[in-house]
Amino acid sequence: MQHNDSLQQFCAQAATKPFLLLDTEFIRQSTLQPKLGLIQLYDGEELVLVDPLAISDWQPLRNLLANTQVTKVMHACMEDLDAFQTIGIECIAPLIDTQMAALLLGQGSSVGFAALVEQVTGTKLDKGESRTNWLARPLRDAQLSYAANDVLYLLPVYQQLEQQLTAEQYQLLQQEAEQLQLRRSMQWPDQLRFIDVKNSWQLAPRALAILQQLVVWRLDYARSKDLALGLIFKDAQLFDIARKAPASFAALQAIPGLPERELKRHGQMVLRIVAQVLDTDPALWPQPAYHREHFAGYREVTAQIRDSVQQAARQHQLPAELLATKRQQTEYLNWCWRVSDAERQSLAVPEVVRGWRQALLQPLLPWPAHLNQS
Repeated sequence: MQHNDSLQQFCAQAATKPFLLLDTEFIRQSTLQPKLGLIQLYDGEELVLVDPLAISDWQPLRNLLANTQVTKVMHACMEDLDAFQTIGIECIAPLIDTQMAALLLGQGSSVGFAALVEQVTGTKLDKGESRTNWLARPLRDAQLSYAANDVLYLLPVYQQLEQQLTAEQYQLLQQEAEQLQLRRSMQWPDQLRFIDVKNSWQLAPRALAILQQLVVWRLDYARSKDLALGLIFKDAQLFDIARKAPASFAALQAIPGLPERELKRHGQMVLRIVAQVLDTDPALWPQPAYHREHFAGYREVTAQIRDSVQQAARQHQLPAELLATKRQQTEYLNWCWRVSDAERQSLAVPEVVRGWRQALLQPLLPWPAHLNQS
């Protein structure tokens, strides 16, 4: 489908149907943002492949995906939501993710689409075109067939899972899809992204301050060039730079594992950032943790949160992976302990104590005394 009018006609037709199966194909190897190459839509009667390189008016699709009378169905939708966001589609509702439905029904946390299709229909999907350059034109018939199958076979998968789900489970899946999309509007500010770097809690304030500014600089540069973060410097490399605080290019080069090409390109900027941080008031440097007099320790609190999630999972007979992923558990710890009280005021409440999870998890999670006072 390569015309605005054709897309508008399909969307008008699909708006009268009870459900819409959808998927995307995109490229995201070296860029910060996914490059959308194809959109697959199937309303149970007509299946269309939309060429995003040829469409200029996305309003009909925006309206359809926000139409609450039509249930949207996707499999493992996280990256697809990112891809849709690049064409201004922020709301897909109501939405059911069949991977999440399979998890809720006890089939594992990351069951693949091909495995579900084979389980439900007995068909083995050919995944030979999975490495296609979806931005190339024209796409071959085999590539188009591969893409079409992703929504064609999603229908029987959805229909079987829907039959197994209780009304309460179905509602929970819709609520979780809302939370997934809400997450995009609740990202932490750039100045706090350094907290996500693995093992950053082990660093002293000086190193944390350097890491903080290196992460901000990398984000700004990646956005300006649309580059994947890891192609500039990986998290572990920024961690090592922050820990060593090099004062010269020779000292920077002596840090193991730093790519020579990126050192030549960014080395002087890195050294300026380090120098500028060391010239600031240490009282302004971030801390590994706040209210440390009541903090049992990073590993200890991590274990407490994990145990609380497991306990809630047993109580409510839900998969622990659905209740709180490791990322969500870490976000909670960081929100409680690794930001200052002032910074916390500008942050969204963590996902584990928001939405449908709040009533299940908050009574069991460790809740720091200083939060009762703020």
